[in-house]
Amino acid sequence: MAIKDARCINCGSLIQVDNKEEQSYCMFCNCVFETSEGLRALENPEAFEFPNVEQAEYDGPLAQRNRARTIAPAPAQAPVPQQRKQEIPFEPKVKELPVLKIPFRLKLLVIVVLVLAIGILAAISLPTIAARNGRHETIAARFLQELADKNIDEDNISIQNLKSDYVVLVLDEKITEEEAVSIFNQYCAIRADVMKLDQSSFKNTHTAVTLRIATTEGGIEIAEPENESAIGGEALRLLP
Repeated sequence: MAIKDARCINCGSLIQVDNKEEQSYCMFCNCVFETSEGLRALENPEAFEFPNVEQAEYDGPLAQRNRARTIAPAPAQAPVPQQRKQEIPFEPKVKELPVLKIPFRLKLLVIVVLVLAIGILAAISLPTIAARNGRHETIAARFLQELADKNIDEDNISIQNLKSDYVVLVLDEKITEEEAVSIFNQYCAIRADVMKLDQSSFKNTHTAVTLRIATTEGGIEIAEPENESAIGGEALRLLP
């Protein structure tokens, strides 16, 4: 006996047949048909119409053998779903830092060192600042004397930097480029005399200096001339 898949030629249902039997039985519609036709209907269903005609009740040997062969399998047990293991949330381990206990003597030593450092810095910087401010005042006073005809006061002049090499002058009236060159040379001469610079060195007396003259009608800047001719040339710039 060899059990094969076949198709009922009446209702078209899929059934199993014994290919050693000449006839087979469809338990769905009670149709009895040639086994070879059922096998062919499975392979070539387009060649059959499957009329699904109602058949008389059949309880012959084919039906009995079919019932004996068809044993309902035991129902498969549904797999028991495994409970998912509850994940423990990740908690990073934080290592506690040890509390550093600084000895009192070490704290006192650090404070003393800081105070001494601040004192040394103040001792160096304060005299330098005081000397710079005094030099600024001396240069400004003499410069104002030289410019007495311009009718300006100390509020109209600002000398900056440690070497007094940047000066801003505010005038009421517009001046010519020649006048600006003359004022620049006057300032450089006064600065060099107050700072005890070598008067024979143009680089020491003039090259480091920048002069900005501002008026209500524009201004003039002379910045760090490299030589005498540059004072009224490439070092001179008109300001808007």
